[in-house]
Amino acid sequence: MKDFWETHHWPEGERRAHWHVLFDDQPAVHAFVRDHAELLGRHRELAPVPVEWLHATIQSIGPLSPGQADAVAAAAQSAARDIAPFELEIGPAQTIHNGIIAALYPEEPISALYRMLRQATESVLGAGVLPIPRDAKFWPHMSLAYSSAHWDADNLAKALVKLRPPRARMTVTRAVLVDQQQLWRDRYAWTPIAEARLGQGPRPDAVPAAARREGH
Repeated sequence: MKDFWETHHWPEGERRAHWHVLFDDQPAVHAFVRDHAELLGRHRELAPVPVEWLHATIQSIGPLSPGQADAVAAAAQSAARDIAPFELEIGPAQTIHNGIIAALYPEEPISALYRMLRQATESVLGAGVLPIPRDAKFWPHMSLAYSSAHWDADNLAKALVKLRPPRARMTVTRAVLVDQQQLWRDRYAWTPIAEARLGQGPRPDAVPAAARREGH
């Protein structure tokens, strides 16, 4: 397994906006992650993701001004009204080239969410400005741990196959626009900016980005 952080190193202090599906209110997903905690904790080469920072990245964006963030959120909130909430299954866990991830199924509804969020974001920022090329294949997954070294993870891969706890299930009802920071060789953390609720409009108490203090 390779070192995740060698190829994912942000400039110090940089913050980047992302669209995420979050799992902060999903106890079944937390239980699924805890079922893997003891096994992953045996490997000092891994940086497990704490349950409060679990996420599925839908769209990386980059630094945004408060005005841009408000416009991106508004465009996505409008488009999200046409997408119904959908069921999602999390698992099984598996090793990849630079960490441990859980697959997300079925792929089509969450891929439709990705396409909507990308189109809404580009409608504000312009085509060709997002860091992931438009023709790149979207790969829905949730990271359980990042690799912090180059090492042989074959035994871990086999142990994950044997462990194989029940998959978690949830209903996706929102995408969350976040102002994200990288805690080097540890995890990602963020401040929520706005929600795009599926099948609904924006929350009436939503606070515009321009009115928030960054980092709170």
